[in-house]
Amino acid sequence: MASGLAQSRTSVTPHTGKRWAFRARGLVGALFVAGFGAAALCSPPHFTADSWGAVACNCAGWVLFTAGALMRFWSTLYIGGRKLHTLACEGPYSIVRNPLYVGTFLVWASAAVYFQSITLGVGVALGIAFYRFFAVPGEEKQLAATLGEPYEQYLRTVPRFIPRPSLWRSPATITVTVHGLWLECRRASRWVWVPVLAEIVNHLRVVDGWPQWWMLP
Repeated sequence: MASGLAQSRTSVTPHTGKRWAFRARGLVGALFVAGFGAAALCSPPHFTADSWGAVACNCAGWVLFTAGALMRFWSTLYIGGRKLHTLACEGPYSIVRNPLYVGTFLVWASAAVYFQSITLGVGVALGIAFYRFFAVPGEEKQLAATLGEPYEQYLRTVPRFIPRPSLWRSPATITVTVHGLWLECRRASRWVWVPVLAEIVNHLRVVDGWPQWWMLP
């Protein structure tokens, strides 16, 4: 009996932890990015404003940001408002299981590039690792319990984060929910300001009197 109880506890605890990680994924990810971002703010940009390095970072940041935004809105067309109730396996979901998260990661990465900060990049990497090892596995267990064998088959076929274009498939028409689009627009209000804020803050980081407490990469 004691051994059976011990086995039960060890089997339940990891699942409970992953469910918590899934529910708190947005907060934890934001803490990683914000914490390392705050540290980066107190150090100067890596390149001067008129250098080719700064121009390259701005261009790369815009590419990552645009790709992330498009990925999120594209995915919302196929899944908006139905994420935990419907097996989405068409459009972006036919080539990668978590296109919304991929879009989020690209937006996070764009912030690190805009800020010319390896330090912020480390925060982004830690946030992605949290999703990879805790939040997403918890979500997948929840979806597997809800959607059953079709979702289990989907897990075996479609990669988690790295798109596989050869798997692409989509119907000629799709049903789009206005509610889902509205929710995504509300979420976008949290990150759509990244390029503008990065431009403003980068100028402030070289102004006399701005705190530069350390020289972080």
